[in-house]
Parts: sequence; structure tokens; C-alpha cells
Amino acid sequence: MHQAAQAPPPSTSPALERIFYRANRPVTEEHDVPLEVIEGAVPAALRGVHFRNGPGRQEAFGVPYEHPFDGDGMITRFAFDGSDAPVRYRNRFVRTREFEAEAQAGRMLYRAFGTNLPGGLRTNLLRMTFKNAANTSIVQHGQRLLALWEGGLPHRLDPDTLETLGRESFGGLLSNQRSLIDRVLMPELPFSAHPSVDPRTGELWNFGVAYGGKPRLMLYRIDADGRCQPPQSVVLDRMSFVHDFVLTDRWRIFFLTPVSFDVPRTLVGLKTPVESLAEAPGVPMEILLVPRDGGPSHKLQAKAGFIFHFTGGHDINGHTVAVDGYRMDHMPDAASARRVMAGQPIEYPTPILTRYTLDLRTQTVTETALCALPGELPTIHPDLQGRPYQYAWCVALAAERPPTLFTAIGKVDVTTGQHIHRDFYPDLPGEPLFVPRPSATDEDDGWLLTLIYRAEDHRSELLILDARDLSTVCRLALPHHVPPGFHSTWCPAPQ
Repeated sequence: MHQAAQAPPPSTSPALERIFYRANRPVTEEHDVPLEVIEGAVPAALRGVHFRNGPGRQEAFGVPYEHPFDGDGMITRFAFDGSDAPVRYRNRFVRTREFEAEAQAGRMLYRAFGTNLPGGLRTNLLRMTFKNAANTSIVQHGQRLLALWEGGLPHRLDPDTLETLGRESFGGLLSNQRSLIDRVLMPELPFSAHPSVDPRTGELWNFGVAYGGKPRLMLYRIDADGRCQPPQSVVLDRMSFVHDFVLTDRWRIFFLTPVSFDVPRTLVGLKTPVESLAEAPGVPMEILLVPRDGGPSHKLQAKAGFIFHFTGGHDINGHTVAVDGYRMDHMPDAASARRVMAGQPIEYPTPILTRYTLDLRTQTVTETALCALPGELPTIHPDLQGRPYQYAWCVALAAERPPTLFTAIGKVDVTTGQHIHRDFYPDLPGEPLFVPRPSATDEDDGWLLTLIYRAEDHRSELLILDARDLSTVCRLALPHHVPPGFHSTWCPAPQ
């Protein structure tokens, strides 16, 4: 793959932005190798496969992407067999049809979420086919391994080789059957990168926001064997940006951030989709509760704000629900994304773990900050999805560092607000994933898996941390660097 030379980031930018800029240099090779242990030892009880997804190259044939969400998806796979054999590592790009077409043409062909084609209006006019980057998350369910991107169809992969097997429409159920204008704007229904698997039923629940004549929230339910039910939908009063949701025993809960969308300027190519989104100032955030098993939905209002990711939620009683998420005062803007991609200083709203107590009887919402440690990309014990939990782990902002990029891993006790963190500056850790120790009885008895970018060596490592105190259990050296990614999954070996 071609790697174009680019000008270095401005020398006046803070160190962390320069590190982030370098970390996002494109990966040009695919590997299938055993990993060297450089500290500690791999736990014998850690048996299974760990998959991660994220942008592998933040450029298309010399054209740099201007948003962290745009780069071509690259899956990393780590196989742990519990023996003395080394952990086996493999990375592969998701061969989307857009990826293959650009590879054949040797140039950028598609607009992206935050990047237009070079050439201005002449090359972007009425170009409404956007690249499906397949770069946000990955899930294995019902014999399918799926690379996810919230704006379009998932891509099915071979779980061993990571070969791209094709676009997954669940037998055509993700084809848009709405009006002509809806089908023109979005021929395929979106399938969010944040599905939730109920650990008690094995069902996978998901959603997508379909834009068109009327914006709709599409709702998906896939049984444990991978059979998708016909999608349901809820008509939204206005455009909303929804990245994640919460599943409880009774509800599917969505926080609807009100936004305006400059459709004309997007259609003619004057703006990218992300530039066209603007948070509606002063408008409350709407919380939509959709019953899992049918019945009328409920809407509540909360003060304006924005949440990318939730840690979890649970039903308190028949009319009260608790939902925890990393709340920001406002939605991050497109200008900040462009600046951080160019290695320039940014201002980013601070995410604070906040509990929303939703009372359907009184129609009230109460907000309570659970912890003072800013964080993002949270993980909890997988068996506690939809249940009360005590511990959450996240990437965190260390108090001793500038509040720009996450350099720490944090652990939060949501019942007391107490927290610890471990700072890795100048290195950049990715999303931690909690893997419980088999037969453990304590909620935090397990490991955290995270990829960390080592700034000095321009290389990445897989870290295995003790989830109880964040101490190092094992470090494994990768043969190359991996650009900062997003989400991951753990598939335990059969018992």
C-alpha cells in the first residue's frame, strides 16, 4: 500500500498532539506472527481470541483524512491458547468494496464522514456514496464475526484468517424499504457499532439512525443463533446524533442529542457530514425508552449535553431506571477533529461519568456525577450488562497531564466514587477490555487487555493488566505500530 510523505506537524503544537499525529501514520503491512513477551507472562487461564478494530491508515493515497473516524478499518487478532505456545498475532484490513475500488484505482474515490474528495465543489457535487470504513467495532455473534461502522452495513470476516467474506445484510433485512428519497439518501440501513448482547438470553440488540424524509431510529433484535427479526423503527421528532445505547431487562434507552443537519451543503459537497452537524444550542437532550417486548415508548428530557459511550444501566424498579455514561457539556466539533489529526492543539469537552436516574412515574431525570476522574471508552464485567455493577475501567485523563488526550487507564468504583489511575505518558493506551478470570467470585478479578502506542519506539504493545490494581501482568511486543483505534471484543475458548 502506498504511503505518501506528509509535512510534519507544526513544531508549536503540544507534545501529546505531536505524539497522536505520529501514532496515526498509516500501517502498510499485514502480519501473521507469534508475539514476543517482553515482560511478565501470559496467564495460563487466559484462553480465547481478542479482536480489536480501528483505522489502520488515516489517508487515501496521499490524501490525509481530516477526522479520526474516517480511516480504513484494520482488525487485529490475538489468539491465546493457554499453553506455552506464544500468542499468535494477525492484522488485516477490511476489504470493503470502497477499499478495493480505491486500491484498484490508486487514488481516493469516496467522500468520508469528515473528509471530502480533493477538488472542492467540482469533485464532491452530489457524491452521496460515502465510504463504509468498517473501522469502529467488532463483534462475534451467531457464528458471524462482524466489523462494524455505524453508517452502513457490517462486514463479515473469517474469524481465523480475517478474510473479508462480504457485506452482511441479514438476508436483505438491512435493505432500506422506505420512500424513494430515503432509498436514494440511504439505500442500506445503518447498523450501529455499539450492539449489546444480553448475557442471559444471548440475544444481540442494536440500532441505527436512518436519515431521509423523516429521521427514524431503526431497532434490531438478533437471536442467539444469529437470526435477525424484521427491523422495527421509531420516527424521531428531529435529527439526532446517537452513537451508543443502553439495554436493561425492560428497556432500550437512547439519549437523543438534538442536532441540525445542513443537507443542501452536504449534497452539493460544500460540507462533509460531520461539518454539517451542529448541536442545537439550548435545546434539552431527549431520552427515549423503548420497551424490549413491545408497548408504547416513553420520552423524558434532560439538560443539554452529549454522551458518546455508556458504561451500563439497570432497572431499579418498575418505573425507575439508572443509566451511567460519560457526559460532556457539548458535542465535539469538526474543527477540533481536523486540528488533532494535523497534530495541532485542541479543546475537547471533559467527559465525566454521570448517573442518570430516570423516573417514569414523575417524568423526571436526576443527574449525579459518579467520579471526578475524566474518562472514555469504558468497560465493565460482561455478565453485568443490564445489571447493577460496582467497577468500570476506562482510558482516563491524568490530572498531572494537559487535558487533551488520554494517557492513563482508570478504575472507578461507582458505588463510592473512589478511583485509581495509572498514567502511561508519553504513550497512548487504547480502550481497555475487561476479561474475567474463569471461576472468579469477585467482580474485578480478571485482566484488562489494551493496545498501547509506545511513542519513543513508534511501536505498539498488547498490555495485560491486573484489573484489581492496574499492575502489569504481561507485555507483548507487536512488529509494528497500530494507530489509535476504537473498540474490541473477547471471544473465550470453549470450556
